[in-house]
Amino acid sequence: MPDLALFPSRITIDGFVYDKQGYNDIGGVFYNSKDNPSDITSKFISLYPDGKLTYLFDGLEFIWNKDFQVVKS
Repeated sequence: MPDLALFPSRITIDGFVYDKQGYNDIGGVFYNSKDNPSDITSKFISLYPDGKLTYLFDGLEFIWNKDFQVVKS
């Protein structure tokens, strides 16, 4: 289980804001967005300690080759 405090509370991807929700089972933290209208990339976006982003689709996890920015509080 990752230390949630080590991950940013809020990030942006493609201009959409994502808020930290909790940890996933394999060492990452997942985020959801209220801004993003996509059914696929608006929820369960995982960020891993190495900076990798993934998304879930049909129960499968896919690498999401996107850059993210940390929103400063």
